[in-house]
Amino acid sequence: MRPRTTLFYDVDTQRDFMEPGGKLYVPGAERIFPQLATLTQCARQHGIPIVGSVDRHRPTDPELLANGGEYPEHCMSDTPGQAKVAVTTPQHAVWIENRVYSESELLTVLRHPGELYIEKQRFDVFAGNQNATRVFDVLLHGKEDVVVYGVVTEVCVDYAIAGLRDRPVRLHVVRDAIAALSAERGQAAMAKWWQWGVHLVTVDEVVADLGLGKII
Repeated sequence: MRPRTTLFYDVDTQRDFMEPGGKLYVPGAERIFPQLATLTQCARQHGIPIVGSVDRHRPTDPELLANGGEYPEHCMSDTPGQAKVAVTTPQHAVWIENRVYSESELLTVLRHPGELYIEKQRFDVFAGNQNATRVFDVLLHGKEDVVVYGVVTEVCVDYAIAGLRDRPVRLHVVRDAIAALSAERGQAAMAKWWQWGVHLVTVDEVVADLGLGKII
């Protein structure tokens, strides 16, 4: 990997998923905070772009139990639980809403020099935001490697990998910077990724492979 041809992809590192008391808390998710901090600092110190996804739910979203969906209310729009955790709090970020953008408007957003976060209303970012495919079309231009981390291993991370697996990039999942609701299903997801040719790596291996030395 090289910094200039690498993209970091932060999947749903939000308070409702990662902090005790969160509405859809992943047990023990806080254990990966140090690794998330290292990856975020690594990107910022060495000019590696960060793109991320975030749930932003509203009461009428079909994913919610109240509407016949799979999950209880979580990451409701503009609530404390919808915010990202402290170690991945964005800097100079732009938020890509799930709405119609003109081509010129979207390209202007994607030229933003800071971090980019795709808001979604489904666990699959490509189904949950109508702009996601176009966003990755632009952001992956000239990229060779995508480093993926976040939560939940067997849900949103899995959908992200499935959506990116046919792109002409190498995918790397940071296995000590993801967390699962179910250990068994999380292991099954990783086994599937390995069969797909995804690289399962550690934070230390990412830093070493990028040739970045010590991250402060």
